[in-house]
Amino acid sequence: MVTTRLQHHQLFAKEVQRLSLIDMEPSDTSPSSHSTVYRPLFTSNMEAQFMSTLAKEQVKTLTKFSGSESEDITHWLKHIEEVFDRALIQSSNKYLAIQSYLTDAALKWFRFNKQNMPDWSSFKIAIVQAYQPSIHQALLKMEQRTQLPGESVMEYYYDKLNLCVQADANMSSSMIIHYLTKGLHASLVAHVIRRHPATTNEFLNIAQDEEKFLLTWKGLSSPSTNEPDCYPTLGKQDHE
Repeated sequence: MVTTRLQHHQLFAKEVQRLSLIDMEPSDTSPSSHSTVYRPLFTSNMEAQFMSTLAKEQVKTLTKFSGSESEDITHWLKHIEEVFDRALIQSSNKYLAIQSYLTDAALKWFRFNKQNMPDWSSFKIAIVQAYQPSIHQALLKMEQRTQLPGESVMEYYYDKLNLCVQADANMSSSMIIHYLTKGLHASLVAHVIRRHPATTNEFLNIAQDEEKFLLTWKGLSSPSTNEPDCYPTLGKQDHE
């Protein structure tokens, strides 16, 4: 039986979910021990090999962090850990692997401070402290983020929301909605304000509704580029 790539992806996701539900207990060599035994769901060596290859491919997609002002350390680190977790990489190996994804100033920083961060947890804390922008910089970046031409409401919403949290983790919902609305495309602002969203989820739903309405309205109001149907006229011979 041939297994498709989609089926392999589904199998991999199912296996990751199963592993996350296993409660691991300290090993006990006594006869009465009931230790948890992990048996993969893979039905063949070929499938197991494919899963291993897929995990390695996911790790290869990671981008390197150089420490420049244009880079977002929080977003980068979150993405790194998500990929590592999908590849089932242990914390000790995460710490070893991360060194390959640092470059330029960030790599020099790591080498100089390596003794003060001997494991993955201490590394995450240290690199965020070193490269997280100041509150002023974070606020400025958040305020300057506006919906780009051709960008969907959803794309803008999640990026702006992330910037709001970075600028102030305790920012109130009303302030987040204020900044979200302020950065919306001008054609949407008045419509969203008129409907008074009370939560960020309501803001997203309302903004998407208005976005769909405007797109539909533009489609209906735009002049058709199709030529009118030309039906053949009946000549004298056609009547006969």
